[in-house]
Amino acid sequence: MDDEHKKLSKQDLLRAFKTDVSAADTLRLEIVANIEKWRKEYNGEPYGNEQKGKSSLVSRDIKRQDEWQHASVKDPFVSTPDIVKCNPITFEDRAAAEQNQIILNNQFARQFNRYQFITDIIKLYYAEGTVVVKTGWNYEDEKEKVKMPIMGLVNGMPEQIGEKEVEQINILVNQPDATICRMEDIYIDPTCFGDLSKANFVCHRYESDMSTLRKTGKYKNLKKLAVTMLEGESPDYDPEDESEFRFQDIARKKILVYEYWGVYDINNTGIAEPVVATWVGDTFIQLESNPLPGQGLPFLLLKNNPTPFKIHGEASVELVSDNQKITTAIKRGILDNMAGSNNAQKGVRKGALDTRNMKRFLNGSNFEYNGTERDFYEGSYNPIPNSVFNVLEMVNNESESMLGVKAFSGGITGSGLGSTATSARGALDAVSVRRLDIVRSIAENLIKPLMRKWMEYNSEFLKEEEVVRMTNDEFVPIKRDDLKGLIDIEIEVSTAEDNSAKGQELSFLLQTLGQEMDAGMKNLLMSQIAKLHKMPDLAKQIEEYEPQPDPYIEKMKELEMQKLISEIEERDSRARENAVDIKVKTAKALLDQAKAGNIQSDTDLKDLDFTRTAEGKTLQEEMQKKDHDRSSSMLSKESDRASKREVEQVKQLTKE
Repeated sequence: MDDEHKKLSKQDLLRAFKTDVSAADTLRLEIVANIEKWRKEYNGEPYGNEQKGKSSLVSRDIKRQDEWQHASVKDPFVSTPDIVKCNPITFEDRAAAEQNQIILNNQFARQFNRYQFITDIIKLYYAEGTVVVKTGWNYEDEKEKVKMPIMGLVNGMPEQIGEKEVEQINILVNQPDATICRMEDIYIDPTCFGDLSKANFVCHRYESDMSTLRKTGKYKNLKKLAVTMLEGESPDYDPEDESEFRFQDIARKKILVYEYWGVYDINNTGIAEPVVATWVGDTFIQLESNPLPGQGLPFLLLKNNPTPFKIHGEASVELVSDNQKITTAIKRGILDNMAGSNNAQKGVRKGALDTRNMKRFLNGSNFEYNGTERDFYEGSYNPIPNSVFNVLEMVNNESESMLGVKAFSGGITGSGLGSTATSARGALDAVSVRRLDIVRSIAENLIKPLMRKWMEYNSEFLKEEEVVRMTNDEFVPIKRDDLKGLIDIEIEVSTAEDNSAKGQELSFLLQTLGQEMDAGMKNLLMSQIAKLHKMPDLAKQIEEYEPQPDPYIEKMKELEMQKLISEIEERDSRARENAVDIKVKTAKALLDQAKAGNIQSDTDLKDLDFTRTAEGKTLQEEMQKKDHDRSSSMLSKESDRASKREVEQVKQLTKE
């Protein structure tokens, strides 16, 4: 084998990995220094310019405003058990999308402590500006010896002929996991230009011990490491809690473990390969190809106020740090002014009280005095100008407008936009939009990528079949092969203001159209309102609700129906009778009309006969008729005689 393609030794690889970590340490120290500065201002630690005898108060405006917003930002991620929605890219992926949705919701909402996870994410998001989450897979099992029957044939029938003891593996934990990493322990490739997916390596440093490393079952050279620790050569250890406590036994003694994920040419072929390497001190305990699906980095990055081409974000302190310093200076001045006043001090003019009455006066008893009331003086706090409080309010409003937080007292107002309801609503809308933008940033840059990572891990490491308990009587089988496919992850996020506004709109629609609306549509709207008000159980009950019929009401409906049917039949019979009556009346009318016509015709005929008789036309016509009849008779007789002659001739011819 040529020297060019000679495989690198473990010492060379360890030296190369440590060189990468050392090169990334500059970027890590830079962000760690900024985080320490931000934490001091966030927690209200002294600035260092305090003077003896004067107020050392530090106003915690940043922390107070962030704490006000934490609950509303956290609510969309923890208020419902069905936060994940999986949409298929094609119709072929629909079954896989449904299976992924079921198992991801079960893992994130039931098997994972999402409340603590989201709480820590939001606190670090505000206080440090950058959050790094490491994904992984938790697996635990135990070996148990069980007795299995030995079957055999007895008289040709299968029967148990004995028992044998076998070792069975019971899986205790088999689920994905996510861990928040300290920024002090993360080394990121400085050449990735702000995009973690383009980083060639990410190294995670964490605390562990020999007992934990042995339980995982994936590390090697642990005996060599234990020998090194026994010889007193313990690796450097930087406790996370900054305590001085140390375990002395080898099993529990804390050590620093470096876990390197990235690409490197370990075979010296000129092509970098995805690898994972873990070492403690100068001892490799893991060196292998990246075992994750897709061989990508298991880290996710969330940034607050991101800057282009920079891997780290900025904390909220950067926005309102100057305002907090101004508020601190003003409050210190107010306290120093009040502390330097003569409040509660009393004075008496000399000679106004004798010794006896002076003792009574100092003890709070009744006393006698000489002179007037002006002879007595009682000190009080020095008056503070109103301009001081005006400046405080101005600075506070500016801080709230920059962070998008509305305080409980006063808070953001619409006076800058005008003294109308529209201006106030505009200020409230700005707060909601700012809060919703923060929620979406966490969902898009952390929760969605986390669910996609878990979906990949499920398709690779999940058991052949997982049974997820959805309800008390519903069990959905999840097959590992169904978890593969192109799935689009959708996270339902919304703020309390958005849900309240949508709920009011649906309530108004239900109130307006409720009387004319179908029962199914009404239940649908009521179910959506219950979901918006974070009542998923009630929403499901409304969707599945089917009212039980009341026997009395059902009988009344039946009788009412029969009544309507009888009324309809009666109306139909009346209609038929009316139709017959119409026909009879029509026929009678026609008969009467015909009779009237006959009478009119007879009348006309009689009139015509009278006229013809009077004019002599009737006699003339009778004479013409008689002449015609006579002519017809003569012609008939002549015709008969001719016929007889012809007949006689025929007979004569016949005889001849």
